[in-house]
Amino acid sequence: MMNKEEFEKYFKLHNKIVLYSKDNIPLTISKEYHLHLEGGYCSMDIGDCEDLAEFCEKRGLDLKPSKIQ
Repeated sequence: MMNKEEFEKYFKLHNKIVLYSKDNIPLTISKEYHLHLEGGYCSMDIGDCEDLAEFCEKRGLDLKPSKIQ
């Protein structure tokens, strides 16, 4: 899982990141003038990288899909 500082560093170099839920639903976070999440039947704006880190921790999101057997 990434924290606020890691997200800030990432978004300095990239415009979007794909995170995966525990059941492998991809969620695309894009940086425009704000952070925007779309995927998993959801579309919402996120205030900043600290909010994004908290959201990921609460939802159990990761940078890679999990292995489902």
